[in-house]
Amino acid sequence: MKRLQNRIAGSRIALPVTALYALIISLANHLIGQSLWIQLLLLAVSTLLMVQLNNINALIRIYSRMVSCSYLVLMSMITFIFPDLQQSLAALCFIVFLLIVCYAYQDPRATGAVFYAFFFIGLASIFSVTALWFVPLFWIVLAFNILALSARTFVASLLGLMCPYWLSLLWFGFTGNLDWYSTHFMSLVDFCEPFDLALWNLHQLISFLFIVLLALVSAVHFFNTSYKDKIRTRMIFEMLLVIAIFTAVLMLVQPKLYDPLVRILIISTSPLVGHYLALSESRLSNINFIVMSLLAVGLTIWNLWI
Repeated sequence: MKRLQNRIAGSRIALPVTALYALIISLANHLIGQSLWIQLLLLAVSTLLMVQLNNINALIRIYSRMVSCSYLVLMSMITFIFPDLQQSLAALCFIVFLLIVCYAYQDPRATGAVFYAFFFIGLASIFSVTALWFVPLFWIVLAFNILALSARTFVASLLGLMCPYWLSLLWFGFTGNLDWYSTHFMSLVDFCEPFDLALWNLHQLISFLFIVLLALVSAVHFFNTSYKDKIRTRMIFEMLLVIAIFTAVLMLVQPKLYDPLVRILIISTSPLVGHYLALSESRLSNINFIVMSLLAVGLTIWNLWI
């Protein structure tokens, strides 16, 4: 007899029910009353892209929508950052990057895929300059996880990264707002005191710790069972784990970047959580599933009081 966790993880109505839950949370948080329709639409599109990320790369060996469900639940939990449209757009671009870069797996000649992947990172940095901090990391994962770094793909990544800025130059040149570039890039080195967690309120801190806890539990499960996955799947999950670790460390080093980085932390953590919830079958994991779900709902309700 299947445990509650496994019945829910394999259910075809899991995603529609989770989407309804996210909509109810949005209503409770008065997001629709604030006319944040675009943000809601971006959340819906991001969720569908997470579905595609799972489907195309076969991240979970069985039928399950736990990757996108985990993403929706965690995003609903931190609705206090929801109104920021630019960060929502940047997060969407980040998911598109992950989707496209996986097409370059083991292909050092995949200049097209690398170009478009880094184009969306360049586009994300237009909305949130923080995205540029991830570029060196993405070159590393392109070399060691995607196994596609070569002189050709490196040049393609540079061209893709710069292309959104070339296009934006036309707009800012036409509007006479070229000073935007100096302000934009100067904010990249506008540092705050490292590890100054006093910049976070209690809601932000507890939400961060909960997401990190989920990532740790899921990572342990992944490394214990990864031998069952294909090599390509393992490489992608290791890439996501590296991104999650880098993001969490960067959030601690520069706490002022909480809003843009927590979205990336959720994006990189959700597939790991989905993998754990869908493929673990022990009694302990079933208890963990119930406890994690209750904590997520409890934190969501608590955060609604902000």
